Amino acid sequence: MNMCFRRVAVAALIVLPWIGTSSSGAAQAGTPPDAAELIKALNATAEMWNRGDIDGFMAPYAESATYMTPAGPIGVDAMRARYLAKYFTGAKPDQLLRFDQLEVRALGSDHALMTGRFTLAGGGKPDQTGRFSLTWMRTPAGWRILHDHSS
Repeated sequence: MNMCFRRVAVAALIVLPWIGTSSSGAAQAGTPPDAAELIKALNATAEMWNRGDIDGFMAPYAESATYMTPAGPIGVDAMRARYLAKYFTGAKPDQLLRFDQLEVRALGSDHALMTGRFTLAGGGKPDQTGRFSLTWMRTPAGWRILHDHSS
């Protein structure tokens, strides 16, 4: 009985590490995304916002992107309408947008999680600050935001 237990233990020590290197695990160990590229893309959205270019601000969002609201996720068209209704007067933003405390973490070779803080300031209103997380995906057209959760 003792010899049988040893054989099973030895087999487990040999097989378990091999299972951990299966092809599904290899996909997760891909090249991490270029954090600087994603941060540059995000900061470009703030520049577009501050110019009143809502379409430029929304450009990195994938067509199928979602934005989390208290009632649940909404799509890109509803997101755009929400931003215009809540944060713009005419073609100008009520406050200027900036991002800081940005961190990017690879989620495999073609996905990334970005977290940070946004601040809306100026316009004679109190500053509004919150946290966000963005899920990015590498596409043939470049990095696109799949999901935005800001609070």
